[in-house]
Amino acid sequence: MSEFFTLNRNLQLRIVMVFLSVLLGSTVGPNMTIYYVRYFGAFWTGLLLLVVSVAGFLAGLYGGHMADIWGRKRTMMVGSAGIVGGYALAMLMNSPLFVNPYVTFFGFLLTTVGYGFADPAEEAMLIDVSTPQNRQFIYALIYWIINVGVMIGAALGGWFFRDYLFELLLALVIGALVNLSIIVFLVSETFPKEKRPTHSPSVWSAVKSYRNVLRDRRYVVFSLGMIGATIIFSQADYYLPAHLAESFHSTTLFGVSIYGQRMLSVMTLTNTVMVILLMGVIGKITRELPLRRTLAVGLLMQGGGFALAFLLNDWAPLLAAAVILTMGEIIGVPANQTLRADLMNPKQIGTYSGFSAAMRPIGMIIASLLVSLSPFLKNYGVALVLVLLTIGAVYLLLRAEAMPAYEEEV
Repeated sequence: MSEFFTLNRNLQLRIVMVFLSVLLGSTVGPNMTIYYVRYFGAFWTGLLLLVVSVAGFLAGLYGGHMADIWGRKRTMMVGSAGIVGGYALAMLMNSPLFVNPYVTFFGFLLTTVGYGFADPAEEAMLIDVSTPQNRQFIYALIYWIINVGVMIGAALGGWFFRDYLFELLLALVIGALVNLSIIVFLVSETFPKEKRPTHSPSVWSAVKSYRNVLRDRRYVVFSLGMIGATIIFSQADYYLPAHLAESFHSTTLFGVSIYGQRMLSVMTLTNTVMVILLMGVIGKITRELPLRRTLAVGLLMQGGGFALAFLLNDWAPLLAAAVILTMGEIIGVPANQTLRADLMNPKQIGTYSGFSAAMRPIGMIIASLLVSLSPFLKNYGVALVLVLLTIGAVYLLLRAEAMPAYEEEV
């Protein structure tokens, strides 16, 4: 912990902001799929989630470009303002007086755009003020903070989302305002004007800024594999909640009623506690193993665990599936991050990071389609599709690792 106080002030503030965002966001975000399924049905919910993912993808690409044109701080301010506005709109549409799920969706869409727009600037700022010596510690600390926030937030959401949604959304608005105030009054700019390119802020200029990444075939293949990995990871927020809401066999444990929404909370808590307690131990073991093997085992366990969960309806087998998929996450995530860093062009870390961030919404788009197709595919069909996607993702990531490094044209 003493190392935390030696970090750049922006990094310290960033870590505080991440904890606050994840803590409050986890009370509502994972449960919104259940909310949409209740009002719109599984098919339309999948299409709505598709729209959200597309918006996040486009906002991330443009936000990465504007982080270099405007600087990090201004881009973060604009994105955070959108987050505040989106949460405020959703709160007003779920007051004790009336509920409007259609405008609620628009509010969360605006929030997603805000997060997508600000994310590349936040990542770039972290890289600006960190060093190769402390960067690994910073990412490890942020990963740990995220899991602690998810653990607390999921517990609150599982128990209070159904009956106290307005109060949870009010807390989200307050938290977003606190983060915006931190950016405005405490965060300092890390990318001075004299270092910024003279590119236009136009959309076409943003498109051209990513051409070099697209020329790197090795990184493109890796990114395709990352889309598959994102589909796997996203199941906790997409098809798994829908499956539990519709198929889980409610039960009573220790006098507490466990229905689908609360089972999702139990599985999320299991995942988070295991990551917090076991990441260090498992990390030491897997660092001694070949990267390729660690990556493959981790992804196969995670994808297989989710596919297994889709076939189960009772709490004990689902808890076992949660343990399997979490072990896969613990094993695979460090290997995945290491390979991503190894494949980046060291002269264009920011651009490559922005491109990687833009791949996540693509994976979420496909994950949302699984929700829409689930009434036709049924649980077995969705599980089979996820297994095939997992195998494909492992193949692409390992193929990218074996490809020769990209050489820039002179």
